[in-house]
Amino acid sequence: MWCRSSWTSEPFTPVRPNLVFPLLIELLGLSSELSGISQANRSYVPTQLPNPQNTLFHHRELSKDILMKLPSAQQVLRDFGGTFRRFPFVIVDATLGTLAAILLIDHEGPPSATFLFNVLFAAILGIPLLIATALVAEKKKWNRTISLGANLTCLLFLIAYAFTVPSDLSVAPNIHMLRLLILSTALHLFVAIAPFSGPREINGFWQFNKTLFIRILTALLFTVVLYAGLALAMAALDHLFGMNIPGKRYPELWILLVGMFTTWFFLAGIPENLDGLDASTEYPRFVKVFVQYILFPLVLVYLVILYAYVGKILLSWNWPQGWVSKLILGFASTGLFSILLLYPIRNQVENVWIRSASSWFYIILIPLIVMLPFAVWRRISQYGVTEGRYLALVLALWLAIIAVYFIFSKTKNIKFIPASLCLFSFLVSFGPGGAFSVSESSQVRRLSELLAKNSILVDGKIQKTQSKIPFEDTKQISSILGYLHEIHGFGRIQPWFNDNLKNDSQSLPSEYKGPAVVAKMMGIEYVMIWQFAGSNTYVLSADPDGVINTEGYNRLIQAQHINPARIRKDILTHQVSYRVTSGLDTLIFTSLRDGIATDSLRIDLRQLVEGLLKDYGTASTGNIPIEKMSITAANNAMKLKIYLRHIQVRRETDQTEFLFYDAEILYALTN
Repeated sequence: MWCRSSWTSEPFTPVRPNLVFPLLIELLGLSSELSGISQANRSYVPTQLPNPQNTLFHHRELSKDILMKLPSAQQVLRDFGGTFRRFPFVIVDATLGTLAAILLIDHEGPPSATFLFNVLFAAILGIPLLIATALVAEKKKWNRTISLGANLTCLLFLIAYAFTVPSDLSVAPNIHMLRLLILSTALHLFVAIAPFSGPREINGFWQFNKTLFIRILTALLFTVVLYAGLALAMAALDHLFGMNIPGKRYPELWILLVGMFTTWFFLAGIPENLDGLDASTEYPRFVKVFVQYILFPLVLVYLVILYAYVGKILLSWNWPQGWVSKLILGFASTGLFSILLLYPIRNQVENVWIRSASSWFYIILIPLIVMLPFAVWRRISQYGVTEGRYLALVLALWLAIIAVYFIFSKTKNIKFIPASLCLFSFLVSFGPGGAFSVSESSQVRRLSELLAKNSILVDGKIQKTQSKIPFEDTKQISSILGYLHEIHGFGRIQPWFNDNLKNDSQSLPSEYKGPAVVAKMMGIEYVMIWQFAGSNTYVLSADPDGVINTEGYNRLIQAQHINPARIRKDILTHQVSYRVTSGLDTLIFTSLRDGIATDSLRIDLRQLVEGLLKDYGTASTGNIPIEKMSITAANNAMKLKIYLRHIQVRRETDQTEFLFYDAEILYALTN
């Protein structure tokens, strides 16, 4: 390709491909990272457009420099060896966790108890814990004996934790996954603060975490690119050469890359001279741009919405909605993250606005912190404590402490933010005052009160009721049973029953019997409830395990999705067609003979749906008995039965608008 230069009349010599790569490296500012090129070369930025021949000469030299200084295979192996010597426990831990995960994915057949779950969960927590231990040992200049003792202590903690993880985790409640998530968050925060736990070296603390943050993002980017390339190569081998690669090899490849490559690459980028970080003045320019033009506008949007809502509450004198707690937490976390990112440049003359914004942020946060527990408590007073509501209250307390500290403290040490959050995360993970114990106790107490109110729980034992239970109580009981089944299991309410609430077979998908089965043992019809916040749209769903009664019918039109775009269906093989009116509330079936309509039958769904809405209240409902979601009709030519699987409607005053529904249609021709 030829192009004419704007500074010379001579044609521009085409740039050869072997010069493109070094040119891109230089422009991206990565040359020193990848090839060890001098700082002068890396920072070269022409102040005026150079002569093209000089430019080509420069990049020829640059290309030679890169090729000469690219690391050799021996150098790469030495670097990997150095990383292993620096973090041996971490890499062994990551290897064990990766092998456990791959073996779990490779398992075929029904779920079974295995120690691999214990190994995997302990290894996941072991990576940040052992990284923090190694870095503290380096920073504190521990000798080999003390460092080994600290690592062995961590291993004992991990082994003890592994024994709390059930070996049949695949069918166990989700409490163990949630606890792992909270503990993992706490330990990652521990990595951020542990090497710089003292009150000084604040800049070193910031530089250290900046490096970790950029390194993990880079590691993840490289991992995604590497996985995409290797997965595509595997797919090519599968499709082009017929190698029949099983589908599970793809998630195994992802686990291998994340567990080994990502971990090793991340560890290789952790600064070795931790003591020298406090003197560093390096600050990535893109960070300020990102905060100033992306994060700060988001903070302002959150602020305007939240303070407008505060004004609405004061004028109407109503309790705040529970959903606003998410917006408050989003505002607070975005604001704190922005302040942390801008910390090193806050005292520069051109950045006076950063100090002002930081000071005012905590003052502005106070009214929102006051509103947050009220919003959460409204939900707690109605539906009891759950892990989400418990954590929201804890975060409200943590934000209050942060705001008071940065308003009144003279030191205003930013280490206080991750350190305090790390401590709170550990405290809520275990014990009788932790999130899981408090939440389970609250829901079991609510369930006990509801059952006692309806004379189902008498003297600590379940008495199967024969009477009709108010639907509002049925919704609450069903909701609690669903929560307990998903998060904690039915261990706390087992003493109420004479029958075992656990499944007899480990091949089933859950350790405990389903909430619908337990509700039936109480004589209650189980319904799944969910509510669209601030919406007048409702979804009614039939029990997915319900059996369709086909007696008297010999044809089935299966899985019909009816919406405004699809209102006609012709079944020419069986000489039947149907269409739907524009309001979707009426289906008109026509029998055909030689393409000519001979008879028709109308089925109005409105009365059925209005009855369902009346019976099941003003919340979206699932697990409705399938016969309650059916309607029949007949004439001299045919008889029909329609089962609604799902239907979504919108209520406007007294009108019901049909949005869509899924149906199974049974029919039989009578002549």
